[in-house]
Amino acid sequence: MKITVDRAKCEGYGKCMQAAPKVFKLDEKFISVVLDATGDTDQKILLAAKLCPTKAILLDEEESGKRIFPLP
Repeated sequence: MKITVDRAKCEGYGKCMQAAPKVFKLDEKFISVVLDATGDTDQKILLAAKLCPTKAILLDEEESGKRIFPLP
């Protein structure tokens, strides 16, 4: 799964870190960054994206590029 954080949308709530701490962290500007895209299960990564209040986490299928979350 390809994980992208829209830095313009992220407001640093940190809910992604709570759901998948091996995948996400906040940088020095309190914006989420991806530490390790394979650091947790797809289910936990999807949960992290769903918990994001600003929907700043974009998930796409690696091979097809099809959007997993959020759906257009």
